[in-house]
Parts: sequence; C-alpha cells; structure tokens
Amino acid sequence: MELYVIRHGKTDWNKEYRFQGAHDIPLNEEGRQAARKLGEHLKDVHFDYVFSSPLSRAYETACILLGSLRHSKGPIKNALLTEISFGELEGLPFDQWMDTDEPRKFFFKEPGRYVPPKGGETFVSGIERTGKFVHTVLEPIYKENPDARIMVVAHGAILAALMCNLENRTVENYWGNGLKGNCEETVYTYDGKVWSLASEDKPQDNPYMKFAEGEKKAAQIVSKADAESATRTAQVLKSGGVVIIPTDTVYGFSGIVSGAPEPVEGPCPDDRIRTIKGRSETKPMIQLIAKPEDLAKYTSDNVPANLLQKWPGALTIIVNDNRGGTTAFRCPGDEWLRKVIADCGCPIYSTSVNRSGQPVLDEQSAIIKEFASEVDLIITDGDKKGAKPSTIVSITDGRIKVLRQGDVQIF
Repeated sequence: MELYVIRHGKTDWNKEYRFQGAHDIPLNEEGRQAARKLGEHLKDVHFDYVFSSPLSRAYETACILLGSLRHSKGPIKNALLTEISFGELEGLPFDQWMDTDEPRKFFFKEPGRYVPPKGGETFVSGIERTGKFVHTVLEPIYKENPDARIMVVAHGAILAALMCNLENRTVENYWGNGLKGNCEETVYTYDGKVWSLASEDKPQDNPYMKFAEGEKKAAQIVSKADAESATRTAQVLKSGGVVIIPTDTVYGFSGIVSGAPEPVEGPCPDDRIRTIKGRSETKPMIQLIAKPEDLAKYTSDNVPANLLQKWPGALTIIVNDNRGGTTAFRCPGDEWLRKVIADCGCPIYSTSVNRSGQPVLDEQSAIIKEFASEVDLIITDGDKKGAKPSTIVSITDGRIKVLRQGDVQIF
C-alpha cells in the first residue's frame, strides 16, 4: 500500500508567519496555484482514497488536486486530521510566540518540553489522535486492498504527528527532518507490518525552523490590518529601528530621518538601511512627510501649487533643502502611512525593499524570507505586484522637470 502525505497550500497567515491551528483560514491564490501545479505532477497517479482535514485550507487543496487526477474519488473529511489547536494564542506571529519564557518557546527546538497555550493541544495528544487514524482507517484499508494508494491532505503540525506514528518517532523528535512546506509531498509504503519512507520532497528553506534553532532573530511581523499596527510601527521607528512598510507604491525600508528637527527617542538608522541594502552613501533616500504643508519646514523653494495639489499621492518632489543640498520628499497617499509619520513627529526614510542592483521584491513572503533577520518589524499588506512607482519631479532650478513618470501626471 502507498500513502501520499501532503500539506495544504499557502494561506495569508502562512505568508505572515502566524500560527493558524484550528482557525479555518482559507487558501490564498498562491496556495491554489501551488495545488494546481502539484495536481499536474500527480495527474497520472490513481488514488483509491483521498482523506482531508475538514478545515477549508486542506479540503480545498484536496479538491484542487482531485480536479487534476484521473479515476480518483473523494475527498473524505476526517476530523482526526484537523490541525493541532494552539489555543488562545492562535493568530500570533511566530516571533511573538517564541519571545517568551513560557514553555511554548520549545515548540520547534525541544518539542518534548513544549506546553501549549491555554486551550491548546499537546503534541502527545496529536500523536495519539493520528495513531487512531492509522489504526482505524489506514490499516483496515490495507486488509481489504494491499495495493491501495491513499492520499492524506492536512496541516504541518498534525502531519508531523502522523509521521511520528509512521516512522516510530517519539515526541522528542516530533519534527523529524523539519516542518513540511506548503504542498510538499511525502510518500510511504506499508507491507502490513512496517511503514517505510519511499520518497519526500526536498525540505523547503523554512524560516520557522531557522529562527527556532537560533540561526536568525526574527523580525516582528504585523499585519497592516491590525488595529495597533500604525502605533507599533511608530514606536519601533522612534526607538531607532528599521521597519519594512507598505507604501502607496511598493514596500519600503523605513527609519527616522537623521537630523530631523523634532526630537526622536533613538539613533538614526540610515546607515543600517544602507548596510542592509548595500546602498551607496552617495545615493539619497526619499523622505516621507505627513502633510503637504510640512514641506515648508525643510525648504524655502516656492513649490508650484499644481504640484502640492497632487499630494497626498505618489508624487516625489526634489527641492533645495535648508542644509544647502537637495532632498526628495513625498506625502504618501496612504492614510495609514501618514498616521505613522505624524506619530513619529518627523520625516521617515523610504527606499525600495531589495538588495542594490537586484529586482525590487513585491511579494511579502519573499520579503520576509530575505530580510526578516535584518530588520526589527515587517508590516504586511499583501503582494505589490504591478505597483507603479511614484512620479519624480525636480524644481531645484526653478522649473518643473519630470525625472520619472509614474502614476501621477503633471502636465
């Protein structure tokens, strides 16, 4: 008998590195695409049974896979495959989960010492639950049809519990080779006595495991939709931190501007942003301001009214600044971002999220993977694919010069 074990496709909470548990979070489009791709890979494989967790992210993954498969029936929902509950802390970002002295911090690194939050399920319980699935569902199928081929679609933590049963692992080795990635496939065979690992996808580069092993310190990851996200962002910025923020164009590295007239609570982070990006000191960064009228604090230029009327918006204006140089300013169209700037009490830097010379990153999962160990906070707001850059104009010689045409039209 063959058993294909598959983790569900990606969800928005996966992208934000949040603990989902028993919360019924649906697939996102990236998750659906990955399921379709896996279905194409498996299209010539016949399955006698397809079992799924009743949670929608697993069940939809199974349905998408079945849409590509020939002569296969199902999926059959089985409550024994429901994800392990993480109790009252479901939805918590990973870095906050780990930043504690409570025994939940042992979740990945020392699973034998893990104690779930209030209302959560233990790993031992998960192993017992999936053991019941093996003994009451899988083994009886073998007795009826030793050549049966079965698919199970479920979740990261409960599949680890299932694999403990299949591989005879104890709770101390709960994660085996690591947390399975979304739409990863592992195949076992069964001869009536012993389950044997036949094949498995190469483990994905999983930040959860790296952070747990101490290889990296995770940035805090907060959804822009969270009620306190703007306040939290301003707090980190004022303490001298570096934050990746969604702007009205693309994601940007941000920090308090050095030498801002208003007092700030911490050191200026411009050097740190340049180090992260590999950006030359000779290349200036845009400064974001909260209100159009704030521009008068930093320049004595007579800014044309037709330009100021484009603010708030995706227009960057280069002016002669009060220090004898030139500076690019933008009053962003995003109300949330303007609140952050206002709470900081001074301009903040903005520069695209990428390594210098490399393409700008427009997928939040790629941003988290690349930079989560180098910044203090990441605010997520979905992907920014196809976002147009700001229009850039210069008025440093008294005339309006369009240096880059973006979404905002000047003439």
